[in-house]
Amino acid sequence: MFKVHNEYKRETSINIKGSIMSVEVLKDIREELRELRLLYKELVEKLIPVEEPSEEERKAIEEKDEIIDEKELMKVLGKTNVQH
Repeated sequence: MFKVHNEYKRETSINIKGSIMSVEVLKDIREELRELRLLYKELVEKLIPVEEPSEEERKAIEEKDEIIDEKELMKVLGKTNVQH
């Protein structure tokens, strides 16, 4: 059973699996979850610092990759006798 604000703007309740929780309680829970997510994000950022890529890494990220066929790949890997 879900109730919403009626025309008199009274606080309402939501029945979830037999429990009745006020809308205000649900808002408080949502706000606490938001705060927990922010704290977790800050903790992760402190434990795993974000590093800017080096010039070489940035170049590798931004450049378009070269595509080679299987024959060229095997040649580079030193495999000269490739059977299909």
